Amino acid sequence: MIAEETKSISAIYDEEASAEPSTSGCFPLFKRVKSTMYSHRAEQYPELPNHRRDLQIPVPFRTTKAGEDFLLWQCASRHILVFAAGSNIRLLAAMRTWGMDGTFKIVPQWYQQLFTIRAFVVDKLVPAVYC
Repeated sequence: MIAEETKSISAIYDEEASAEPSTSGCFPLFKRVKSTMYSHRAEQYPELPNHRRDLQIPVPFRTTKAGEDFLLWQCASRHILVFAAGSNIRLLAAMRTWGMDGTFKIVPQWYQQLFTIRAFVVDKLVPAVYC
């Protein structure tokens, strides 16, 4: 498995907007289009129900694009979700070094933290499990 380098949305926007010098002045600053972009993105996701107990993860969010199960475990009473494909678990099993990290900034309403487990593959950390 080869890990791809990730770029922030603002970095991609700035790179594309400045690619052609003759038109780069026509693009608005990223911060001006950011709220519109995120609003449009939010429209593509289902709204949260009024109560946590009513949360149902839609099928497209429980499987990978290849059809592999992705929602590995769900504990409704403790509000814990674990997402990982079988191939991700096999990757972790094959690697000797893992990295783990938690963030509080990007979690949806009702959840307190996103914890990720990554496999160290060819000098890069590859995301494998999300909890």
